[in-house]
Order: sequence, then structure tokens, then C-alpha cells
Amino acid sequence: MKNFKKNWKKGPFKDNFFWIFFVSGGLIGFVPPFPGTLGALEGFFIFLIFKNFSISIQVLVLIFLSVLGIVGSRKMIQVFKEKDPEFVVIDEISGMFVSLIGKEHLWEWILAFVLFRILDIIKPFFIKNLEKIPEGIGVLADDLAAGILTNLLVFFIKWSYLKLL
Repeated sequence: MKNFKKNWKKGPFKDNFFWIFFVSGGLIGFVPPFPGTLGALEGFFIFLIFKNFSISIQVLVLIFLSVLGIVGSRKMIQVFKEKDPEFVVIDEISGMFVSLIGKEHLWEWILAFVLFRILDIIKPFFIKNLEKIPEGIGVLADDLAAGILTNLLVFFIKWSYLKLL
């Protein structure tokens, strides 16, 4: 993967460029040193595009990202013979997106970003086990679970704060 710049016109890069481009978040996944954090940041910016849309539309966008992410991740696993290629950041994009659904305020977005990255990195509870699901579903499942958990945590933090007022 390190030779992307040199090899993008040949072999698996050329033949699978659409999927590489999509699952790497427009090639963000190839930017060192923290592709996962950059992918989550990209998910944040994608959410900002849809923040004024209804929650139903936001969920449809999440489904679209996730389904194509599963298909694309599966393809990358088959092509590159790696369980979870490092350049694949569609999982962070989708996980970050789900963590923001229904959130309206800047402080919620910042808190969601920080909590999501923590949960995505340490993978507490059952989240680590979701990586064991084979192929593309396993690539996305742990990040989607971390995103759902983040969304719930931000909701409860906001609810607790409002209850104190």
C-alpha cells in the first residue's frame, strides 16, 4: 500500500480504482499518519452537508455509505488479501456519521467526535468481537457499533445536563 503513488496505474489499483477511491474516503485513507482519525473527520464533514436534512434522510445516507462500504471493503479484502486494509476508512466515515445523527449543536458534534475516536480505538465491551465477523461486514460492524454507542452516550450526557438545569 505504501507505493500507491507509484502503482496506482497498474494491477489491482487500476482495476479497482472506484472501490479503492470510495472505501479510502477519496484517498484520505492513504494519508499518514492517522488515516482512521482523518476518515472520522471526513465522516464529520459529510454529516455537516446533511445536518439540516431530516433524520430519515440522514439514516438513508448512512445506509448508502454502509452498504457500499461493506461491498467495497469485501472487494478490497479479496484483492489485497488483508483482513482490514489500513487504507479502508469507510468504516470510520460511517461510524462517525451514525454518531452524529440527530445531533444539532457544536458541543454535541465535538463530544461525539472525541468519544467515537476513543471507542473506535479501545473497542470496549462487545465492540472488539464484532471485528471477527468475516469480510466487509466485520470491517464496518465495530465502527458502526462504536458510532451507535457514541450517539447514545452523547444523548444521555445532553439529557443529564438538561435535567440539571
